[in-house]
Amino acid sequence: MDFALEALDYIHRLYQSEESIGILTELVSYRLFTSLVVVQLLLGMVLPLLILVLVRSVRFNEELRKLLYFTSSLLLLLGIFSMRWNVVIGGQLYSKSFRGLMAYKMELTGIESLLTALALLALPFIILTVLFRLLRHDGWKATRRLPPDDYACSRRSRAGN
Repeated sequence: MDFALEALDYIHRLYQSEESIGILTELVSYRLFTSLVVVQLLLGMVLPLLILVLVRSVRFNEELRKLLYFTSSLLLLLGIFSMRWNVVIGGQLYSKSFRGLMAYKMELTGIESLLTALALLALPFIILTVLFRLLRHDGWKATRRLPPDDYACSRRSRAGN
């Protein structure tokens, strides 16, 4: 679905022959080629779809099937992250005067830096861990199923006869 929408947007811009198509072509061809074509399209869309088709068409054992589903979901998340990267970074590279591309340099520290982004990415997991520890309920613990008592089973069957 995402691939179709992005392709339709690009085709629409080509059809209208907007002045932005030249700069978008340059962005896609050079600056954002790896993150857009390789990571977002191939790794984030096509490969997960192929994995899901493979899992549905070939009979795998349950463990391998779960591993392939998990791998497919991780690749989809990578594609979503790449899409957001392309929107933000591509928007910063895009010159509003259509004269060329701007430069973007990611900082390591600061308010809009890599460390801040990683901290914000880790924050929901930290909050979830703290809430699980604070709100732990005994009913959430894994219960162990005991095998049926052979004596009780045999006694019930004799009582019915």
